[in-house]
This record gives sequence, structure tokens and C-alpha cells, in this order.
Amino acid sequence: MSRHKDKYPGRLAGWELWLLVAMVAACVGLACAGKGRKEREAYRGFLQAAPRVAAALEAFARDHGGRFPPDAMFVRRPDGLSDKYINWRPSWKIDYEVHPNGRGGEFVCLEFGGPFKHRQYFALCRKPWVRARYGRGEPIPGHTNRIWLVRERAAIMPKTSE
Repeated sequence: MSRHKDKYPGRLAGWELWLLVAMVAACVGLACAGKGRKEREAYRGFLQAAPRVAAALEAFARDHGGRFPPDAMFVRRPDGLSDKYINWRPSWKIDYEVHPNGRGGEFVCLEFGGPFKHRQYFALCRKPWVRARYGRGEPIPGHTNRIWLVRERAAIMPKTSE
């Protein structure tokens, strides 16, 4: 029996320590890969849903004298945008936004609430330079969210009382 085993009971042999380090590194690598895959799938889902939502909003506007629905709070379905136009899913984490565009009109934009479990909101659609540069779902430096500009100048229907 070696002196080290008597002197330091419970100490890992060199190969055991390397095996433990390799297993921990493999677990961390798999966890990171899974998170990255989930994020990519979430962005892909937004990039598939946003053009369909935009087309549904354009169809709604055609049917309503060129006017879009008023702003929807959070990830709710915009007023009047029935299943006739699109089957709206809150799980998309898409916030339908209508706000002044700073040039005498209003814009219509979709903000994806990020790839994470809980929706995040950064009001990215309200920034004209973000709408101009990243209005088709491109990654926005420094942000996890993405946007989809539907219309920079849009006529909006009045809000209905609830």
C-alpha cells in the first residue's frame, strides 16, 4: 500500500480527477449546445411567424379601408384581428406595436420578446434607426429581441372600449 493513500484517504487519483473534469466539461458543453439550439429555434419561429402576421395585418387593413388595428398590449391579439386572418398564438411572444413614427404618422411593428422562457420587452420598435436597419428580423447588436416592421406609415383604427 502506498504512503499517499494512507496519508490522504478519499483523494482522487490523477486519472480519476481527469475523468471527473472531462465529464463535467461534457455536461457543460451539452447544456450550452441545448440552450443555443433552443434560441435558434425560437428565432426561426419568429422569422416564420412574423411575415404571416404581417400578411394577416395587411389583409385586415385591406378589409377595413386601409386601417390597421390599434396597439395590442403585451402579446395579445390585436382588436379585430380574428381567426379569419390568422390564428394568433401568445406563445409566439410577438408584441403588436402601433406608435407615432415621429413624422406625423404611425408605424405598425412586431417585437419578438426574446428566445427565453419569460418575455422581455425593450420597446425596440419605437426607435426609428432600429426600424430602418433591423426591420426584417435581423439580429440587433446588444439585444436578444428582434423586430419586424409591417408599415412605417399606417392609418390606425380607433380603439374600442373594453
